[in-house]
Parts: sequence; structure tokens; C-alpha cells
Amino acid sequence: MSWISMLYQTYENNLDKIGKIDNVKEPLPPVAHMLANSQIEITIDEDGRFVDAKEVSKENSKTIIPCTEKSSGRASDIAPHPLCDTLSYVAGDYEDYVLNQKDKSKAHEKFESYIQGLSTWCDSDYAHPKACAILKYTRKCQTIYNLVQSGLIKLSDDGKFAKAKIQSTDYEKCIVRYRVTSSKDDSISSAVWEDKTLSNAFTKYYLSEQPKKRDVCFVSGKDDVISINPPKGIVAANYGAKLISANDSNGFTYRGRFLNSDEASTVSYEATQKSHSALRWLVANQGVSYGGRTFICWNPVGKEIPNPLFDFGAELHGDTALRFKDELYKAFKGFDDMLDSNDDIVIISLDAATTGRLSITLYNELKASTFLKNYKLWCNSVRWRIPDFTPEGKYIEPIHTLKTQKIVEYAFGDEQNGYVTVKNEVIKEHSQRLINCMINNQRFPYDIAHALACKASNPLAYTKLLNANRVLSYACAAIAKYHNQSNQKNEGVKYDMELDNNNSNRSYLFGRLLAIAEKVEGLAMYKSGSTETRETNAIRLRSAFANHPMHTWRILSESLDPYYEKLKPETRTKFRNLSNDLMNRIADVCTTEGELNKRLEDVYLIGYSNQYNEFKYKKDENQEDENQ
Repeated sequence: MSWISMLYQTYENNLDKIGKIDNVKEPLPPVAHMLANSQIEITIDEDGRFVDAKEVSKENSKTIIPCTEKSSGRASDIAPHPLCDTLSYVAGDYEDYVLNQKDKSKAHEKFESYIQGLSTWCDSDYAHPKACAILKYTRKCQTIYNLVQSGLIKLSDDGKFAKAKIQSTDYEKCIVRYRVTSSKDDSISSAVWEDKTLSNAFTKYYLSEQPKKRDVCFVSGKDDVISINPPKGIVAANYGAKLISANDSNGFTYRGRFLNSDEASTVSYEATQKSHSALRWLVANQGVSYGGRTFICWNPVGKEIPNPLFDFGAELHGDTALRFKDELYKAFKGFDDMLDSNDDIVIISLDAATTGRLSITLYNELKASTFLKNYKLWCNSVRWRIPDFTPEGKYIEPIHTLKTQKIVEYAFGDEQNGYVTVKNEVIKEHSQRLINCMINNQRFPYDIAHALACKASNPLAYTKLLNANRVLSYACAAIAKYHNQSNQKNEGVKYDMELDNNNSNRSYLFGRLLAIAEKVEGLAMYKSGSTETRETNAIRLRSAFANHPMHTWRILSESLDPYYEKLKPETRTKFRNLSNDLMNRIADVCTTEGELNKRLEDVYLIGYSNQYNEFKYKKDENQEDENQ
């Protein structure tokens, strides 16, 4: 029950945020309340007389309303909300405007149930003047009539409901909220959803009316009233799905395990309400969707954290690895000072396999010290130069941490209409694996690194060179992360963005050769003033080079002769000498033709990227320039 306990603590730690709507997508509701989208707003006076009615704008439609345990999780059964509800519940004359006799009967039953519940509240010790005014108004059974007179509802020629909607919502499902004006005290808000005295009155009333079925709550450890119908609507995209449910006692739910649902778990009504309200609040305001799966990462006390779900590291950038590291450590320094080492960090993911069941696919609790250490390490080790364009159209290659969803898209997606896309099922499963890696410092998944290497080895699969270059950058960062973690114990070669002249790995050296071929051809084309926009031979033959490096290099080196002739003598000599040196080093580690032509390992891409960036960003005085 760790997840529900942590959510319960989150609610308790954020009591000051209950009902506040400023700077949030959804407010945190009080106990026995829920958030609903209202379409109609009716204003009455304190004596229950109709004053005005208007349509609620979509931007202002979110309304906190009182609810019962049954009404918050209702499906097709009749279970009215205590104060604000749909027209079919609150309008006593709704049945007069429908044709179907079955609909008339159901509307009458709904209204009677609504009036009975509201009357019980108003007759209790926790009655509130505004609730009593609404009871007086609704008992007059003139709601639809007033809305017709106000122009909100249209009628057909026979005096029945026309086939019209309010904000794409059928009349029957339009939720009504109320304002109650007061002639005695203008300082009190007329909006019932903003009146804390009303919400407090209902919470106290409802808790006092709870059934006497009590047991030990698994969350609080206290003897308390047990919840029997947990709420739904936690994730808006899966509104009907519940996290806790036990409604098929006649089926296979308990067979061989329990006699009833209480033997599985018992959670009090108050703990259920607080934990579910906190979760919905977190989902709405901090949740991130990866392929339809919702992820949340938070501190239960409400402290700000470097959120990996929002790709915190990708927002930082630098033009060199050292500057990026400085920016990263400066950003994390603020969180190091703000968070205590023993503060909790929680991450949870939610997904619905069916319309009625919501599952927790990932749950983890970490101390802030561990979380910050692991996430900082991820940000500083899974980064590369990522090609992009400024708003002005200038080509840039800033260094920043890879974006989680982009890693999955580039590894398993295909280009369509200029964009690399992949199915949602793939995104959510692999994103969860990557998130688990970054917060727990686990090894980077080999299959993802390998998939990126395969994609980067086939640049002609992309119509946009920018996409091909981004895939290459993502592949290099992933490959480096994987191999660095694998080599950590035996202190092997460390791969990074900087060129390693001491690296004698055969594949790495061949990758450097490929970068020379591309640079020479690109420089020659630029030097000659060519307007060609074709890819270089090195790009077109990258896939063949990865599979048969020595054979393909012979083809490339022969094709480079005319391009060498277009370069300055000193530049030509420099590239030829570097090529010969690399070939000699390759010959030292490969004794047979078979070894020379053996398929390259994925690190050839790092060698290629390192060498090419060495040419680009560390030019000497005699080196010729190239149009970027």
C-alpha cells in the first residue's frame, strides 16, 4: 500500500492548496468533493428565487462540487451528487420536456433521489444557507422553464427538447452549478464552488452520515469507516477506470484466495478520498503522457524537483561538454540546496488496459540524495550535439541531454511526411524502461542502443538530412552510455563526444576513416562552388561501410582522388596522412583480410562523429572552411 500511503501524505502536506485555482490546471478538492466541468450557471437569491442563467465558458468550466462515494463512481445507476449535478437530476420539470415514457420515468426518479439527498443535508446540523436556497429553488420544478426563457435551451415545435447541445454536450448531461446572492453580506462570494464554509459543512455532514461498517484502515492504521466504492476519473483520458475495484464477487475474483473483498484490503473512506484526490491533482498538473501512459514524479511535501518527465536536462545546453556540465551542475545546485537528502521523491505511471480498470505499471520511491545523484549522472552521460535550427533559420548543434520520447521514436520509428513517428504502444513501454534506468542508474537497454545504431547506419531512409543527423547523435549518445556502463568494472575505454586518439578499437578507427571521406568530399564540393545538394558518397555508402568496411573503404578512397585535387596542398596532405595513419593502426589490430572486412561494431558511429566534429569545431589556421 506504499503508493496510496504516499498519496495520502501528499494530500495532508498540501492542505493549503485545497480549492485554489490560481496557476494550476485543476485545484485540489476537499474530502467528499470532486471536479466537474459545468456547462450551465444559474443564479438565485437567498430565498430561492431565480435571478439569471448563463452558459459557462470552457475556460471557466472546472467546478468543485460535493459528491458522495456512490455518485463519484456512478455509471448507469442512479446516484445524485448532493448539490450540483446534471439537468436530468436537478430539474424537476425535465420530464415534461422529453417524449419517451422511459426517459420521463427515469428523470422523475433521478430528481426525487436528488431532492431527498439535498433535503436530508438541509435538515441536518450541518445545513448551509446556500444549500437551503438551492433546495427551495429546485423544489419549484421550474429549472428547464427558466433556462428556456433565458435562451440556453431550445425547444422544438411540439414543446419538447430540440436536438441541440450546449458546448457539444446533450441537455441531459449538462452540469448545473449555482450562485446564491445575499442582500446581507456582499463580501461573501455568491459562487457555491468558491465558498469554503459550504464545502466544510458538507464534508462534516457526509462524514457523520457514513455507514457504520468499520475496520482497520491499511493506510492510517486506525479503526475507521471503510470505503466500498472508490472514485473514478483519475486520468481524464481514461475517465471511467478505477485503481481499486471489487464488484464481481459472483465471478472469479476471490476464488481460492478470499471469501470477500475486505480480506484483500480495507481502506477508510477518508484515506481513499484524499489519496485519489491527490493523485488526480498530480496527474492534471504534473502528469506527462508517453504514448497514452501517464507518468508523474513529485515530492510529497510539494518541493520543486528537476523533473525527468519534462526532460529537465534537455532544457540545458552548452556549446562544449565542459560548458554543458557547468550549466548542469549550476541547475542541480539549486535543488541540492532546496531538497533535504532524506526527502522523498516518488514516481508512478498509470495505464488502463480496459475502460474500467486503471493499473500502476511503475512505482518507485527514492530519497532525494539518490534521485539527484542518479538523474544528474544520466543528464551528464546521455548527451550529445543535437542538430537543430534557430527560429531565424540558423543551423546549430547545441549539447544537451537526450529527450526520452525522442530516443524511442528514433530507435523504433520511421519517417513519414518529414517526421519520425512510432506507435503509442512502443513509446509507452520503452519510455518506462528508460525512465526506470535514469532514476535507478540501471544499464542502458542494449536493444534500444542497437536499434538506434541500425537506424543511424542507414541515413538514406530519411528524406530530411536533419532527421538523419539527429538519429546519428541520439545513437552515439546511447551507444556511449551503454558501453561506458559495460566497461565500468574493468576500466575499459571511455566513449565521449571528444575525439580519442588513443582508442585503437578497429570499429572506432574505421568510423574515423568514414568521417575523413565525408569531410574531403564536402570540402571539395564547397571549394569548387558546386550547388549540388546530394549526399556525399560517405553518407550514401554508410550502411555498406558498416557491413563490409574494408571493401567499401577501397571504393570510397578511389572516389576521393578527384576531390583531393580540389583542396589546398597542405589540406590535402593533412587528410592523406591522417587516412594512412588510421589504416596502419587498423592493420596492426587486424591480421587477416577477413578481420578487416568483418562487420563493424556500433562504436564506429562514435568514431565517425568524434572525428567529424573534430574537423568542424577544432580547425587550425590552414584548414579550409565549409558551408555548414
